[in-house]
Amino acid sequence: MSISDHHEHTAGVESYVRLQALAMHLKAHGFAVETVAGGLIVRNMSRAGCCANQKTAGDTITCRPYQADSGRYWYFTSWQQPIAETERITDALVMIKGYLGAPD
Repeated sequence: MSISDHHEHTAGVESYVRLQALAMHLKAHGFAVETVAGGLIVRNMSRAGCCANQKTAGDTITCRPYQADSGRYWYFTSWQQPIAETERITDALVMIKGYLGAPD
């Protein structure tokens, strides 16, 4: 394994672990969460989605180093907007509730 491959593998594992921590918090607050390759599909089952092909409010959240914050790991929306630094998981939860609504 090259140094580049090792770095990518390590970053992938780090992102996965941080996404799983967020998933636990989201589930505890009533969100439906599904782990997919590279992210989490998060749904608020009590809120309607935006359009016919999305019946419930949801988003695919990813995690990666954010260069604008010295390479610290951040959560991002599916449209690549930063949510919060992964060390600030409560802030991430508040932001996600802000745009997906709080489940009933």
